[in-house]
Amino acid sequence: MDALSAAAEPDAKPRLLTTSWWWRWALGTCFARITEPMATLALISLGTYVSGYSYGAFLVSVYTLTGALAATAAGRLFDRAGRPRQVIMIMAMSSFLLHVALALLGTFRLSSATVTVTTALCAALPAGLPGLSRSVLVEYADVRLTELAFSWDSIMTEVGWILGPVIIAGLSTFHLPWVEVAAMAVTFLGVYLFLGPLVGARPVAARPAGERPGAAPLWSHRPAWPSLADSIAVGMAVTGIVSALPVLLARTGASASWSGILVSLLAGTGIAGTLCYGKAAGRIALHITVQSFITLVAVMASVAGLALCGSVTSVAVCVGVSGFFITPFNTQRSISLEASIPPELRTQGFSAQFALFGLGSAISAGVLALISDISSALLLVAAIGLSISAAANTVVWKQIAAAGNH
Repeated sequence: MDALSAAAEPDAKPRLLTTSWWWRWALGTCFARITEPMATLALISLGTYVSGYSYGAFLVSVYTLTGALAATAAGRLFDRAGRPRQVIMIMAMSSFLLHVALALLGTFRLSSATVTVTTALCAALPAGLPGLSRSVLVEYADVRLTELAFSWDSIMTEVGWILGPVIIAGLSTFHLPWVEVAAMAVTFLGVYLFLGPLVGARPVAARPAGERPGAAPLWSHRPAWPSLADSIAVGMAVTGIVSALPVLLARTGASASWSGILVSLLAGTGIAGTLCYGKAAGRIALHITVQSFITLVAVMASVAGLALCGSVTSVAVCVGVSGFFITPFNTQRSISLEASIPPELRTQGFSAQFALFGLGSAISAGVLALISDISSALLLVAAIGLSISAAANTVVWKQIAAAGNH
């Protein structure tokens, strides 16, 4: 059953995992979300081959920052496209070719400037695809399954961050950097093959009257502010946790090599937390923005807890707890955003969330770079992230309270 069949059978019991479109969406989304995690290691490998480790790290920062800057504009392009299926075909195929070109440029060690520009283009062109996959999910999933659908969306993101580095680590045994970048290129074929057929499949004439071009700008929708600001906060939290792990482990006398295991723990407990939230969401009476803020407080408390850890066990516990709350928090901010913006802004809004997550990551990285004491840096990351979210939530809570008095 998809969105159309549900409309035709309003009394039918909604389904998700057994629908004809679900597995196509899940596979397409996995391919859309796995590319950036793969880039973290693949571009370091390619850059090191071209000009040394520092250049590899620089390429990763270029890829991440450019993708974040371009995401909202790319999402707007999908929302306004008259033929979105053609747009995704052009975007996916062009991204495939660009990544192949990047692999070749790096292999032949052409100028660093050329490799850098190509890396930026590789990130900018497909920047709207992760947001598009979330928008397609909303288009097809029965409205009664919103919480479950977004829970699985968050899980797919975690799966990408688990599988991406593993795939690149396996390919690195060939000692051929171009193979790793070529593997990134293949992901866009997967996006087009699985997600492409779902895009624009719903006839324009069947869409509600409100789904028309020319909607007010995204930022004019105040109820969307908390979910957008929360994206900054969670970006700060994730980057703060992952970046601080090597230092925290060294401080406790453990090997920094345990960082990878703890990052996997972060993702694993996140999946567990999301499944729990998917089961309990329908029984929670609190407004979704209030739910998400409470969850964020738990996330930031675990970040602050990391600052005070003195043993490997306590570090692992804080990482596990943070993961248990971070992924459900991602689900909540997606639900909140979807409910607060019109359908014609969905892809732009979801893409903005990915962009603001990148902004939060950059802020967190800056704090960690400027403050040498890791405990002070983590406490500041938690304080800044919580303050940004609280400021945005206060505006909406006043509207909710005012609406409740009428």
